[in-house]
Amino acid sequence: MAGTVQGKVAVVSGGSTGVGRAAAELLAQNGAQVVLLARRADRLEAAALGMAGTVLTIPTDVSSGDSVRAAFAEVEKRFGRVDILLNCAGVARIRAIEETRDEDIHACVGTNLLGPIHTVRSAVPLLRAAGGGDILNISSEITLDHMPLMSMYAASKHGLNGFTAAMRRELRADGIRVGLVILGSIADSAFVENFSDEDRRRAHPVWEADGYLTRVGAAKPLSSATVAGLLYGLLTNPPEVGQDVVHIRPAG
Repeated sequence: MAGTVQGKVAVVSGGSTGVGRAAAELLAQNGAQVVLLARRADRLEAAALGMAGTVLTIPTDVSSGDSVRAAFAEVEKRFGRVDILLNCAGVARIRAIEETRDEDIHACVGTNLLGPIHTVRSAVPLLRAAGGGDILNISSEITLDHMPLMSMYAASKHGLNGFTAAMRRELRADGIRVGLVILGSIADSAFVENFSDEDRRRAHPVWEADGYLTRVGAAKPLSSATVAGLLYGLLTNPPEVGQDVVHIRPAG
């Protein structure tokens, strides 16, 4: 029987756009006290305006340990606990490896891998204070099927997969369920903002020639709202249900 998020404290990184925003809206609608983390204060405020109930917005750079520590100190002061941590923040760059700049490496690894490491580190004491809870880390199909010109994104998401598996073992005894969600193509994601028009024009024929877009069903992407509903289902499953790795992708 599905549980409830009523009264639970849910922290969502990348909560101002895409899947993170849609999941946060659903959590708030169902009675959770939602905390949104993202870099841009204007987007956080816009997202919070459309949500029901208690929504706390904290501009946060998840790639910075200091920024994340400050955010969770505010969460602790306000709520004293965390029941749900949903890591949705993501960054990608389209680059051939010899063209990859230091900034590209730092952006991808900082957000996609260091970000969840920072948030999990800060959230665990507050999850323990709640008597346990859920961590969901959002990964990508790129860890299942190689994609040309996206090596930094792939490397950081592979790292996230390994980190999540380690945390699953480490935190199990605390009643903290740690899950990995591997996502396929999303229609209304803000992810495309990572890429310039020139980058996309250059990459598209390479991806088509490789067959990647066909293999992962990119022609029929899912909506953020659909994915949010599935994430909500995972977060309301009974705590005795194991859900180590879940793959959500377009059908067909």
